[in-house]
Amino acid sequence: MESLTVPVTTAVIIAIAAAVYYILSWTTARKPLWPKTKQHTAYTRKVTPVKTEFRIGIKFHHLNDFAPMGERQPVHDVSTFFASRGNEFSVYTIDWEQEAVVLIRPLDGIDLKKHPFFREAQRLNAAEVLVLPLEQLQTAVDAISDKVAHVQQVFVNITGRCGSTLLTRAVEASSVAQGVNEAQVAAAIAIQLIRPHARHGILPTDETTVALLRNVFTLLNYHLVTSDPQHRSVIFYTNSSFEIFGGDTMRRAFPTAKTVFLYRNGVEVSESWARVWFKYKIIYKAVRLAVRLEQWWLLPELPDFAKSYGDDTKFSSVRLHRSLIYYFLSVWVCVMLYAAELQNNHPGYYFHALIYYTALVREKEEMIRLLMEKLGIEWKGEKQEEDMKRIKGVFEEDSQAGTFVSIRTRSPGEKWTPPSSSKWMGDWEREFMSDICRQAGNEITGPDFLLPNTIS
Repeated sequence: MESLTVPVTTAVIIAIAAAVYYILSWTTARKPLWPKTKQHTAYTRKVTPVKTEFRIGIKFHHLNDFAPMGERQPVHDVSTFFASRGNEFSVYTIDWEQEAVVLIRPLDGIDLKKHPFFREAQRLNAAEVLVLPLEQLQTAVDAISDKVAHVQQVFVNITGRCGSTLLTRAVEASSVAQGVNEAQVAAAIAIQLIRPHARHGILPTDETTVALLRNVFTLLNYHLVTSDPQHRSVIFYTNSSFEIFGGDTMRRAFPTAKTVFLYRNGVEVSESWARVWFKYKIIYKAVRLAVRLEQWWLLPELPDFAKSYGDDTKFSSVRLHRSLIYYFLSVWVCVMLYAAELQNNHPGYYFHALIYYTALVREKEEMIRLLMEKLGIEWKGEKQEEDMKRIKGVFEEDSQAGTFVSIRTRSPGEKWTPPSSSKWMGDWEREFMSDICRQAGNEITGPDFLLPNTIS
């Protein structure tokens, strides 16, 4: 018996130690890194990025993307701070719990626009955050607004998987305009417009939202213009696809802005997304078979946000409604429907230019020249000739290389190559998408539909 005492005692001690370690780890992991209540005083704090896998469309960026370091430093005079250091910080997102705008200062020497996605570059390269209470936002804007009053904003709305990253990088390669792809703050506000129940009571009226949009983009403009070596004052902001649903509010917030709509054949958009999510054709085929057999319980559940596009009651009679593939296809239909509505209701504002994906990849740098012309952006002479050479190089690279959403390459700077495998989607998906269009009223007649005045 004594021979068993030591091993048993040791086992018990190890078990207790393991339990204590687990409990401590569990509670530590769940301890909030940041305050969860409304803040009344602005503050800065050094940070380090928290390692996390980038997943577009599921994870919205927020303050918990950073681990705080050291003590926070209160900013008592917001006006003076922005007059002296405001250009160092770019708007990242809105923290709805602290009721504050979150700005980041990147590591020295980092060009945030070199990454395919601006918000991801901010997350990966943040050295310090500035948490600015919404009640002090106007004070900050008043301190710097006169310095960016001349900025011309261009908002690019998209269907997704339509060359928007490529377009943004081509614009950024010019000497006349900056290109910013998917600034997170726009998405953070847009999701509140799409899901009013999630507004946290902070955006009680449209006027509140309009003021918030104007102010955060003024701060973002300030950072971009002052940090740009050429101080380019024309800024293209390329939005995520769902941000078009906040289009009416954006029109009222930025009445002098220019707007662009970039889109692509619906089945091609859906197939491109399928290649990103499923990686292998055989996996997609298995998913499609499960959907057709109505064995949906075999498939993973999509997050609520990803399903919000197709949950409109007008689609309730669509076959295989609420299936995984239905949601994939309905995204394009819903975006196109709203784009058509904006174009019909506000023809002088939506859209100043409409570009089809095939025209962009066919005409390349010449399309960028035509786009600038349509938007009334002056771009002539020797500068244009030099820029066109750089832009030509942009079209030779995979614009999303090194990110999760590139379906062919994994290292930044790799050359673009066409997909090597055969098509994943065909007549079945085309008819499925056409059925969704019919249920929506047939204004969008099918996946090949073109809006009026599109450059195709």
